Amino acid sequence: MRKFLLQLHLWVGLTAGAVLAFMGLTGSLYVFQPELTVALYPEHYKSSNPEAIPVEVRLVVKNAEEQFGGQVTNIFFPVRELENYIFKVKGNKQFQFFDAATGNYIGQLEKRRGAMDTVLDLHRHLAMGETGAMITRISALLLAFVLLSTGLYLWMPRKMKNLRDKLRLKPNASFKRRNFDLHNVFGFYFSIPLFLAAITGAYFGFQEQTQAVVDKLTLAKEPTPYVKALRSSFLRGAAPLTVYQALDRMDALYPGYVPRTLVMAPDSAATLNLTFLASSELEAGPQYRPMVYLDQYTGATVYDYNPHTAPTGTQLTRNWFVPTHFGEIGGWITRILWFFLGLVPATLWVTGIVMWWGKSKKKRKVHVKVKEGIIAGKI
Repeated sequence: MRKFLLQLHLWVGLTAGAVLAFMGLTGSLYVFQPELTVALYPEHYKSSNPEAIPVEVRLVVKNAEEQFGGQVTNIFFPVRELENYIFKVKGNKQFQFFDAATGNYIGQLEKRRGAMDTVLDLHRHLAMGETGAMITRISALLLAFVLLSTGLYLWMPRKMKNLRDKLRLKPNASFKRRNFDLHNVFGFYFSIPLFLAAITGAYFGFQEQTQAVVDKLTLAKEPTPYVKALRSSFLRGAAPLTVYQALDRMDALYPGYVPRTLVMAPDSAATLNLTFLASSELEAGPQYRPMVYLDQYTGATVYDYNPHTAPTGTQLTRNWFVPTHFGEIGGWITRILWFFLGLVPATLWVTGIVMWWGKSKKKRKVHVKVKEGIIAGKI
């Protein structure tokens, strides 16, 4: 059994490990996405007067529509490190930035977070589209349910007196022993954080399926709606809500919460989406993000996710999985920990390759000696 698990751990680690190493390194960068985005694009993300009360959003929307000659379809409100408004305007693929203090246009970006959106794409899709997404999803599941479980089994000392050696790096060790200790010790201490990062990452890739499993485990009375499948009730001759009417609806929902995004329906059948935050600043603990999906013609609520009254399974995934995956669950402490956590898969992959190569080299030497001995005996 142990030999089989060792081979399973080895070959899954050597193959999926390369993907996980890359995902970990890009994930480490993305932990500090808000701060890095501001550092890279201060002229877009920093307000001319951070202390000023943001200009009323409707005035900025009007300014954007007059300037670009199209309807505003997406609004990103000033929250966290973003101090300005970001709009998408119909017929324009660029993200348009407006100073929250003055309402004036300040520039545009092809991607909302610039280079950090490229980092996110590499992390999720390996820049390979849906094929890359499937590879990363499966790799995350392999880490959570194969590599970590077999790794912990192989780590367990056969005799308890050897437990201490399994928990620390042996001092004054040879390179071979040091490499072995790094693989085993780092793998053990980071096993739980790695499992949390992997399982929450798999949720983003298999959201509908993961939610269905969580709903069953938490004995939900009704399955959580899959928001991408929500539809408006098309009425012949009815005009969809304007962005101003959508903002009116937004004002009436979740008083005390901070508006985060407004996304108009992308086609005639889709819903209109509104999201909120409990606080505009990063806070430790679960993130309470109400999400409301409206019929784009009537303004009626199609689905309302309330982070406090939703079923337990939905609260678990929506309130806890996002801050857990990005390391925000414990504030700055876990964000720093998650940064180093992202380096662990690469460390385990490299040390695993070194261990495998060393054993392969040893086997090759033994094979050569045996072969030479056989030849010498025949001669």
